[in-house]
Amino acid sequence: MNSPFPYERLPLKEEFFGRTQELEKLSTIVKYSNNMLIHSKRRMGKSSLIKTFFEQNKDDYLCIYVDIFDITSKEDFAQLLLKALANAGKFDLKTAIKNLTSLFKRVRVEPTIDPNSLEYSIKPIVATLSFEEMFEDFFNSLNELSKTNKIILAIDEFQQIANITDVKLDAMMRKYIQEKQNISYIFLGSKRHMLTSLFEYKAPLYELATHYELQPLKVDDIYNYAKRFLDLDTDMVDYIYEKSDGETKMVQNILHLLYINREKKVSKELIDEAINEILGSKDSSYKLLFDTLGNNQKIALKIVGIYKSGVFASSILTQYNIKKQTLQSSIDTLLKKELVDKEDDRYFIPDRTFELWVDGL
Repeated sequence: MNSPFPYERLPLKEEFFGRTQELEKLSTIVKYSNNMLIHSKRRMGKSSLIKTFFEQNKDDYLCIYVDIFDITSKEDFAQLLLKALANAGKFDLKTAIKNLTSLFKRVRVEPTIDPNSLEYSIKPIVATLSFEEMFEDFFNSLNELSKTNKIILAIDEFQQIANITDVKLDAMMRKYIQEKQNISYIFLGSKRHMLTSLFEYKAPLYELATHYELQPLKVDDIYNYAKRFLDLDTDMVDYIYEKSDGETKMVQNILHLLYINREKKVSKELIDEAINEILGSKDSSYKLLFDTLGNNQKIALKIVGIYKSGVFASSILTQYNIKKQTLQSSIDTLLKKELVDKEDDRYFIPDRTFELWVDGL
């Protein structure tokens, strides 16, 4: 039995709610083969949004989705692009392999099976190829397909290309993006300062995509969906929204735990119990993570978790007996570890559950 509040899987069509405006915006962008940059904090629903959009439009577009969060090299990037292209579309395995064999100039493909799901897919064979050969084969094939298809290529966690320093991936991509026909590029990412730097003035991708910040779900939309399954008032949804800081995944996680006890009317006490259960489930892993930090980094994390703005105020420095330079250095380390993020002059812990855990120390 599925919960109507998925938080560890993508939502089914009937479980997806509150993003009508965003779906309409995407429809307008891809209709004219324009590009879009979608950014927000993690766990706000970017991947669910684009995959739902793909499901709704798969009959009109060739939809290609690739998540590059784990890439550590330019070769990883090229291989993931090729794999995503090889497994896009609605062809049977035999037809897909035949089409790809004629499409790719250097890359070979063969069927493979997932040992866990037992599902077949297509695996690009690239062991003997250089990055440049793989990269060129992908984009040339994409352009060839665009002669007979309207294409959407969505690259999730796109800011990760900034970590690849032995080649300018953004500059290489600019050439292909400028020359494209019938292709929309949708770039998604969660580390705003890294992501937007790829599209800022004088950067290779400057003005090549419409910027769009994905906002938290509206409280009214959450309430209108949740009340179908739970006995709750609007002020309880307000309380859930406040405690989760609008983070979609945490909102869904809380609602899921309330759904398990749906015979009871939702109260603040039940919501707090659900939050404590979430924090308890993460306690061991958070402790392990916290113990890897130096003492000054621990202090910096606590300060950011509590204060966010004005963290270098003299009263805060005195309270925690830490020098401004030491605090700045520690925060910079936390930024590199991606435990802390920054927006304008405001620091914050991007994982709301971790932020609440830190607040409780």
